[in-house]
Amino acid sequence: MVHKIRKATLLAIVILTTAIFSGLLYREYDSLTEYMEYIAENGKSALFHEEHINQRMAFALSTAFSATVSPVAGVNDLASVCQKSEQVNDVYGLNLTGHTFPALSGTLQTRDPDCTHWARDVPELAALINDKASPSPRYSFSNYTGYGFDNLRYYIDLDKNYVYVNRLIDSRRFRFQNWLERDGDAITIDTHAISLNIGRHALNDLQQGNNIVSHIYKDTYTHKNIISTLNPVYSDGKIKGVIVTDFTIDDLATSFYTAEHPILWSLLTIYVKDKRSGEIIQFHQPSWSLLPVMHYQTPMTVYYTLNVNLDIRFFLLSQLWLIALYFVTTLLLCQYANYQLKHHAMLARDNVTDPLTGLFNRKILTAQLDAKLRELLMKRISVTTIAVDCDGLKRINDTLGHHMGDEAIKLLSTAIASSLRKSDYAIRSGGDEFNIILIDANQNKASEVIQRITDKLQLIDTRHLVAFSWGCYQMQKQDNLETAFINADKLMYQHKAGKYSPRNP
Repeated sequence: MVHKIRKATLLAIVILTTAIFSGLLYREYDSLTEYMEYIAENGKSALFHEEHINQRMAFALSTAFSATVSPVAGVNDLASVCQKSEQVNDVYGLNLTGHTFPALSGTLQTRDPDCTHWARDVPELAALINDKASPSPRYSFSNYTGYGFDNLRYYIDLDKNYVYVNRLIDSRRFRFQNWLERDGDAITIDTHAISLNIGRHALNDLQQGNNIVSHIYKDTYTHKNIISTLNPVYSDGKIKGVIVTDFTIDDLATSFYTAEHPILWSLLTIYVKDKRSGEIIQFHQPSWSLLPVMHYQTPMTVYYTLNVNLDIRFFLLSQLWLIALYFVTTLLLCQYANYQLKHHAMLARDNVTDPLTGLFNRKILTAQLDAKLRELLMKRISVTTIAVDCDGLKRINDTLGHHMGDEAIKLLSTAIASSLRKSDYAIRSGGDEFNIILIDANQNKASEVIQRITDKLQLIDTRHLVAFSWGCYQMQKQDNLETAFINADKLMYQHKAGKYSPRNP
């Protein structure tokens, strides 16, 4: 039975500490999940901000083409443009090998050698470059004006068949082969946008004037997986061209970066996965990964899902103190419970309770109790012992029977027990003899206890069976329980002798 109780107690402790530990870990898990959601929303909001910039660029360019920007003589008029026109192999345009045409900051490529066909658009392209496409802080709700994106943007003109990119491109090494046509063939969305891995439904949406996004595909310029957004550009109510914006690994890393928790950020793996092809763009990962223990996934568009994995090293680093506390606490509690159970079992075996009266028996008089009383005395806390003896018990047994003698002992023990505090000790030493230990009580308090015992007996002893003698002794620093009881006994016998002398009790 004792073994079962011990086993059940230890199991309960382990379950309790494990439940608390699990609750704390779950709270940490929940906080990390919220942080991953924050990363996702922060990144998507930044990309939405960039998408808004693209729309503003498309709108600005559409406005310029529809209104017709007046060229500046000697800068971007037809003659100046044609004078600066270059050729690299079968590619014509501006700034093909260097920044030779200052009016444009990027490179224009075409297969059309006749510059008069496409040079008239240069003032509009220059107006686009000079336009501050980012939202005005005075009227914008955006919090992302500080992001430093370095997107590759290029405008594809479907009317005059040229490509203009927002940075200088060395045309000797790269040309937009997929978009450039020769012999006067026109660039068409249906034919050429397939290279960007755009679905037919999305192309139909683009032709209807909607902004669209590509699937993940390998870029012919960077040779890396990228995502592109396409925004239509209008002239006089008709689609004239398309602005294409490429999002690379660096752009995505810029979008999703959060500086609040650098250690946590360093242990995250973040990637975008194409739902259709399974292609991914992994734009952030730790230097080495041990084991992913948390995975968060959320849709970004109809094409992509964002995936965030957290390495187990973060838990080991951040929750090491909690793990150590869990094991130490569980071990200490188990050891303490084991000690208490053993101590309780020992007391149960010794049976410190007197079966007749319910008071303590002599087994309560241990060295530990003696030491406790000595400690109280050293702290100048009064300890008083009382010896109590039931008068005439032999006469009661001989004349009324032993059962009445037992009844007399029970009445006296009841009166004693009801007159004491919880901090006091009532002990049946044997037969009709009792010892009382009063904590924080002097001789006067002891006299009050004797009076309460007497008063109680008058209430409960209706047959007037019980009379008792007593002696009280206040312990001194040099005393122990044994000497205190001896002194109390002497005083008790003196009291008894005074009551019944010259007769014997």
